[in-house]
Amino acid sequence: MSIQERLHAFWAGERPDIIPYTIYEWLWRDLPDDPAWQPLFDLGLGVTWHLPTVKTTYPDVEYRTKVWTEQGVEIEQRTLHTPVGDLNETFVDGWHKKYLLETPADYAIMTHIVRSAVIEPDYERFLEQERALPPFGVALAYVGRTPIQVMLVDYAGAENFGYHLFDLEAEVMALYEAMLANFRRTIEIAAAGPGRLIYLLENFSADMIGPARYEKLILPIYDELFPTLHSAGKIISTHYDGKLASCKELIARAPMDVLESLTSPPEGDLTMAQARAAWPDKRFWSNLNIGSYQLSSDDLSQLVRERVRQAAPDGWGLAFEVSEHLPVNWRQSMLTVLRTLRDL
Repeated sequence: MSIQERLHAFWAGERPDIIPYTIYEWLWRDLPDDPAWQPLFDLGLGVTWHLPTVKTTYPDVEYRTKVWTEQGVEIEQRTLHTPVGDLNETFVDGWHKKYLLETPADYAIMTHIVRSAVIEPDYERFLEQERALPPFGVALAYVGRTPIQVMLVDYAGAENFGYHLFDLEAEVMALYEAMLANFRRTIEIAAAGPGRLIYLLENFSADMIGPARYEKLILPIYDELFPTLHSAGKIISTHYDGKLASCKELIARAPMDVLESLTSPPEGDLTMAQARAAWPDKRFWSNLNIGSYQLSSDDLSQLVRERVRQAAPDGWGLAFEVSEHLPVNWRQSMLTVLRTLRDL
């Protein structure tokens, strides 16, 4: 099987000839010409591209960017200028330091922006990009995050958003409803378009939201909209890379097909065996802990074998990936993973 055939089999709940192993395109692209990649591709490594089939534009927004350096540190300020006010965010050496949403007025401006959005199909661009992929490339149809995860991850930040849920509940929910209307439109367009696997970059960690809000603000969206995707023959993958134990019963009810970037302890809080017991019908696209790549080749190989034994002793429902960081010693360690998977 090619890597494309292998992944399609995995997504569909079939057994590929070899358990797939992939890396995100943005973790690979800084070193694309390194000749050490070719032996990895020869052994089956795939590179995943997250390509939207939906285009969202905001005609009421003028984007302004200012970049400067202070004491050797690069600072970037981004401004969203609108007729009803401006929103600002700041990045320091690429890290988000100030978020867009801090006050009730900020929420009102963002709600205006969201309501002004124009959401359209972008099918031809997706197909053009997919056709241009190298032989080791695989396209995923990217649809962003659900509303509460956008607010948490992108708009307010984890610390501030915790306060906003209590102090600015009305403002949060007004923005949530506006974003949900747009997300419904996004899923409708994605369902009718190309791309077999629909990818939600949720960046979900249960300790950030908790089971009560998961059941109120995330699960109902899945229950409402995922059947539309399934009816169109799509397979749904959600990026759940954090601690999940407190929501495991609710996740069991959720109608996604693939839990992507699923990570064992210490970053996560469920072993592969515990995850398989909790979600026997879901596929796991598991991120190997970054620390595991520092093990000796024998110990890394043993770890991979143990993860397979726990989650997929018959080869069903499991893939591995590099989704958080490129290992420093990737040339050797990723080769070890690929050889181990071929020897199973």
